[in-house]
Parts: sequence; C-alpha cells; structure tokens
Amino acid sequence: MKKVIEFFKELRKKPYGKAVMFFGFYLIFFIVIFIILGIGGTNKKSNNKDSSYKSLFNDNYSFTYKVVLDGENYLYNINKNSNVYSFIHDNKQYTTNGKNTYNDEVEVESPIKFSDFYKEDLLMKILENSYRVAKTTYDNGDEVYNLLVSSNVLYKLVYSKDTDYEETPNKFKMSISNKKIKELEFNLDSYCKLDNLCKNSLNITINYNN
Repeated sequence: MKKVIEFFKELRKKPYGKAVMFFGFYLIFFIVIFIILGIGGTNKKSNNKDSSYKSLFNDNYSFTYKVVLDGENYLYNINKNSNVYSFIHDNKQYTTNGKNTYNDEVEVESPIKFSDFYKEDLLMKILENSYRVAKTTYDNGDEVYNLLVSSNVLYKLVYSKDTDYEETPNKFKMSISNKKIKELEFNLDSYCKLDNLCKNSLNITINYNN
C-alpha cells in the first residue's frame, strides 16, 4: 500500500502526471459504471422468461376449462389434437383452429366464455409476460409458481390494443408435474373490469389431463 502511495506522489511531480491520474480515475469510474449496468440488465431479464413454455404443453391432450363469472359457473371439456381443439356444448360438436370456430363445418361464434384463455398460444404469451412472485418445489419434484400479469398487457395480447389503465395486477398460479403443466388458475378481476367484461369477478381454472 505504501508503494502505491509513493508511486502516485512521484507521478504527480511529473509534468504529465496529473493528466494521467485524471484520465485514469475517469477510466476506472466508467468501467465500474458499465459493470453495475451490466449486472442490473441481467437481473431485469431474468424475471420469468428463462424456460421454454412450449415444452410444458403436450401436442395432444384433454383438459377441463372452468369459468366463474360473477359467481356463475361454466364448465367445458376440451380436447386438443395437434393444433385443433374440439368440444361438445349443448349437444353440439364444435371444432376450432384457435381462430375460427365451426359447427357442422359452418363457421360460428365460440359458445365458450372467454375462449381466448384456453388457447395455448395466448397462454404462452401470458407466461412470457408475467412476473414471478414465488416458486415452491415439493419433494416429489412438482412445482407451483405464483405469478402476476398486468391487465394492460392482457388487453394488448387479447385485443391487440394499447391501454393505460390504473390497475391492480392479476394473480395466477401455475402447477407443474412431471415437467408438464397440470393446472393454471387465474384471478382476472382487474382485467375483466377494464371493459366491463364482468361486474365484480372473473376466475378461470384449466386442469390438464396429460
């Protein structure tokens, strides 16, 4: 340490010494700043986008889709084969490719409440844009994630429209078993009030039979 101090004392005595020390100080300063910014940027990106959500879904599966809208229950049993969903509602067979819904080969409106939310493409986008609050891992390897997602983000994903509402983030939970999604539970009270989609509450639960 003494040798370092003596070195700087001798350097200051030389004509170019103060200039060297000046630029050396600022060089060290900016190196430290870049290191701090680099660490901060890494942390921001590490939120909830560190896994391939596509791998959490099977190509073919069946699931129950339960919607509780203002206390009213709606339950649907849906099958997915490749990119085609099929279900029976009021004794009628429906199929959908995720965009268009058909009954007896005639295009119709989907009878399912909030039908966008069971589709795999939207669910993956929601997961990618969510914020992880907590993760619990059990002895058998099962995992449960508690997550938050903004209502403005949901509105953008569903309707492709930008909104800037003051809001409370929506809570949801993802349960994983054998590296596949077992259940998704959404509390969408905040989202559903944005455009008067509900009076008070909206809960959606998806149970997968992988």
